Amino acid sequence: EGYPVAGATVNVKDVSIFRYLALDLEMSHDDLYAKKNRGFIWAVKLTSRFGDTREEKIGEERYRRLKIEPENDYRAAMRLYLNRQFLEAAYAFGKVQTKYPAFHLVDQAAFYKAKSFENLRMHKAAKSVYEDAIKRYPQSDQRAKYHFQLMNIDYKEGKYIDAMAKYQNIAQKFGESDVKADADYVAGQIKFEQGLYQESVDLLAAILPGNANYFYARYTMGIAYSRLGKFDEAENCFRDITEQPVSNQSERDLQDAAKVKLGHIYFSGEKADIPAAAQMYGQVQPGSPVYDEAMLGIAWSFLKVNKPDEAIKPAQWIIKNMPESFLVSEAYLVQGYCYFIKKDYNNAVKSLEQAEKRTEQPVVTVAARDSARQAFDAMQDEFDSVQVKALDLARQLPTPRVQSKREALQPSFDKANAAIEDYAAFTQKAIQSDRFESNRKRILDDAGFTLATVKTKMGQGAASSEAAQELESLDDELDDLE
Repeated sequence: EGYPVAGATVNVKDVSIFRYLALDLEMSHDDLYAKKNRGFIWAVKLTSRFGDTREEKIGEERYRRLKIEPENDYRAAMRLYLNRQFLEAAYAFGKVQTKYPAFHLVDQAAFYKAKSFENLRMHKAAKSVYEDAIKRYPQSDQRAKYHFQLMNIDYKEGKYIDAMAKYQNIAQKFGESDVKADADYVAGQIKFEQGLYQESVDLLAAILPGNANYFYARYTMGIAYSRLGKFDEAENCFRDITEQPVSNQSERDLQDAAKVKLGHIYFSGEKADIPAAAQMYGQVQPGSPVYDEAMLGIAWSFLKVNKPDEAIKPAQWIIKNMPESFLVSEAYLVQGYCYFIKKDYNNAVKSLEQAEKRTEQPVVTVAARDSARQAFDAMQDEFDSVQVKALDLARQLPTPRVQSKREALQPSFDKANAAIEDYAAFTQKAIQSDRFESNRKRILDDAGFTLATVKTKMGQGAASSEAAQELESLDDELDDLE
């Protein structure tokens, strides 16, 4: 009616029991212009709503299904992976891939699913997942990783020709990606295994500090340069490793190995620097995988400068504390030399005989290799069957029926996996035995020669002129230490 109105609206947002609450108040007076005798008038309106609207319910359900649930399942799978529960992780990543095909991390789920199988040495299953992911996610930024992992599996299985063919494909299609450096590393390792040391160096040299493979690449380069007779370059590679900060235990172990290699270079160089060699050996701490080798290097260093009392201590430590070490036989040899120099001929004979006894046969014999291989081949068909079943179960949602099948498969998996792990450990031991072979022959010759000399001296009461000349050559033989 043309009267002015004063009003207020109050909106309440932070009271959890209401989805919406509004209070509208309007006030006026009827006698502002003319007497109508109605006086003060007012109107109030309270508006409220409880619960979600239909649109909100649908939206929240979609958000939960498309965002919250897949992310929760993905994080749960990643926790299993990081805890090294690889079979369970493969199933969990398979659930993400199957249940949420539109999830933005589904391509990464496929990658870690395959990696889980790969970490279990289930290469057949892993390759199937990588190959399927290449076809299923052609636009994914994980494609380069899929191709690299296929190359890496071929390398692990000794299929070097197939691996290098995949390397060429990676170099052509993904030359600008981060994966290229990883592919260079594996290709460099393949060339090294093939004895193509310069080609190996050329590939590995491109791997720079900051790359996860830098320590390993530099170490392989150092060994390659040593075998090429380029000891200055080898020294530089090993020194590069010792000067870099380490970020994990594996890099720390490799740094210790580099220190030992530097010690060998200083010990056996044209201008031997025995104090520098001993200093490098001494930097290796107990608990390191190469601590026995470092202790043996210290023993040789003291023996080189004719200090048998100091030399015998690290040798005896190896014999007492690391009886399963490949270096025990050489520790006995050093101990025999020390006793000989101290003219303790009885103990010298005992030590040298032990050195001979422990070196007569390879640590891993041909018969042992054949037996292990036959057992592995017999288990391989069963392991392949387990892989096929595990891969099929990883593609299915974890219904009660599927869960029961997974539980039924577990004993077969545990049995096959234990056999595969045992064979892998045996293979590593065989590789170490092969590397020790050249030392084995040297130790056998040195122990036999010195033992004959000691017995001659014991039998004659004094060394013959021929034996005396042979004894003088002992110092020269110490230079053969690698």
